[in-house]
Amino acid sequence: MPLIPEQVLDEIQSRADIAELIGQYVPLKRAGRHFKGLCPFHQERTPSFHVNTDKQIYHCFGCGVGGNIFSFLMQQERLTFPEAAQRLAEQVGVPIPAGGDPARSERLTELFDLVEKAAQYYERALAHPTMGRAARAYVETRGVTAATRQAFRIGCAPAGWDHLVRAARHRGVEPAQLEAAGLALPGSRGLRDRFRERLLFPIQDARGRVLGFGGRALGDQEPKYLNSPDTPIYHKGQGLFGISQAKEAIARAKCAVIVEGYFDCVVLWQEGIQHVVSPLGVALTPEQARLLLRYTDRAVLAFDADTAGEAASLRGMDVLVEAGFHVQVAQLPAGVDPDEFVRTYGRGAVEQLASAALGIVEFLTACAARRYRLNNVDEKVQAAQQMILPTIAKVPNAMLRAEHVRVLAEQWQLDEAAVREELSKVSSRPAVGRGAAGPDAKRGDVVRAAVPGHIAERLVTALVLDEPARWDRVRGHAALQEVRDERLRRILAVVAELHGSGGREPSAGHVMARLQDEEAGAMVPQLIALAQAEPDKEEAWRKVLLRLERDASRRHQEHLRQQIRVAQSLGNDAEKMRLLSAYQTVMKSPAGSSEPRDAELGMAQAS
Repeated sequence: MPLIPEQVLDEIQSRADIAELIGQYVPLKRAGRHFKGLCPFHQERTPSFHVNTDKQIYHCFGCGVGGNIFSFLMQQERLTFPEAAQRLAEQVGVPIPAGGDPARSERLTELFDLVEKAAQYYERALAHPTMGRAARAYVETRGVTAATRQAFRIGCAPAGWDHLVRAARHRGVEPAQLEAAGLALPGSRGLRDRFRERLLFPIQDARGRVLGFGGRALGDQEPKYLNSPDTPIYHKGQGLFGISQAKEAIARAKCAVIVEGYFDCVVLWQEGIQHVVSPLGVALTPEQARLLLRYTDRAVLAFDADTAGEAASLRGMDVLVEAGFHVQVAQLPAGVDPDEFVRTYGRGAVEQLASAALGIVEFLTACAARRYRLNNVDEKVQAAQQMILPTIAKVPNAMLRAEHVRVLAEQWQLDEAAVREELSKVSSRPAVGRGAAGPDAKRGDVVRAAVPGHIAERLVTALVLDEPARWDRVRGHAALQEVRDERLRRILAVVAELHGSGGREPSAGHVMARLQDEEAGAMVPQLIALAQAEPDKEEAWRKVLLRLERDASRRHQEHLRQQIRVAQSLGNDAEKMRLLSAYQTVMKSPAGSSEPRDAELGMAQAS
């Protein structure tokens, strides 16, 4: 999604009430001018979650999480900033232009509406006494109940040439719209339905909006499974089938079960394994991994126990490991898929399989044993180099990588130092980072994990975000040159740009809007929480500027000392004396005195 104009965000914030929004998720009680309640992001008995209606922000004094109306929705619903802004805009009736083009925005809305109407049509077709008889009979043979059909909005496309096309024409839908939505395509006899004589699984986003369809043939059609083509609202490899139905269960279980097929997903969900999703019949992608990371960083792969399933597990494992997941692989009996297994043996057996799932080294070594003669030293080394170490190299956590190396060396009786050396030769790409901290973050973890870097740098940026008017008091200040973290510098630069653009004083929401697709944007809510945790912000502001000034003075002193040593080595006495004089002047200045400790700055809680 393109950047959302600042005036649109401003309008959203002015119309939305943060207490009203949060009150939909958390029972709030008035406490003076503001509200408080039990924090939705960690377990607590005594309310420590406060909502400040003046500043339109929230903060939990128990776990440290905080932010504004956008970041609350981002954390509560695991949305990106543009998605949260879109959701709020719809609630308060503010239109968001797509890329500044109202016409494009209107076209996208029309596509969503058209695909939703198609989903309703297919649902009615499945329920029709004659039109849906064969499809219903097939669904029943797969053990899917009527309630589950409704939960996943399963439908069917009747046999025939143009049932949907004719129904759409009666409603005044243009043929070009049907093609744009991936619902129809031109044929020798005119426009025809893309899906014919198929059971249809609506592909929904996390919000429950229908984006496209996956169709399973009811006859002898090829291919057996047919998905919607890429459209302006649907892109293969970016969504996950079942995410709308599973997202809350995934967050509760702190784990996702990933299966291959639509029926695998639907039947496991029906049997109570509701933290389950499917990658839409395509190989798992980094985009799908990032989507899943909104809800958990643990995954169990439960693909079919055949050669294709093993290959899919290997590919999926690499993608998930590189994204930062803790990955396990469930070992299904040969020739049985998850759908058949749960219907035959029940939910308890599936849970036992998941609890006994193999870790990545165990699974990789088991796969290697089927492909290499491990009693042969050369093949064992080849298996380690080609099959196991490339995956271990993708693990972002250094300690976890080291543990995998230790386990591999121990199991295969290899020299651990040699394995580490070979691992260092394997190139690995940077890992996909997680977004905002999840609801189970411990006290202080949110701020520390999401806002790394020097304490004083973080606090000065946080205080500027908390009260943008402070920018006028610090612009051009030499102390800002001491901010080394590029993300913090980017945030301060955006504050400067917004101040320079005139109009209203910029809010944290405006800053986040400018940083929608940047890593720095995810830091803003945590920085606000850091500022809110300061009991005396003006005193903290004074001390943090003094600290940064002293940091600048210390670096200047070191630079002068180096120059003095160079002048002395060159025998340039005049330059040496000039530099000594400059050094003494710096030492006598207020900033040249010994620097205060972090605890003296009132920042110990952020260290």
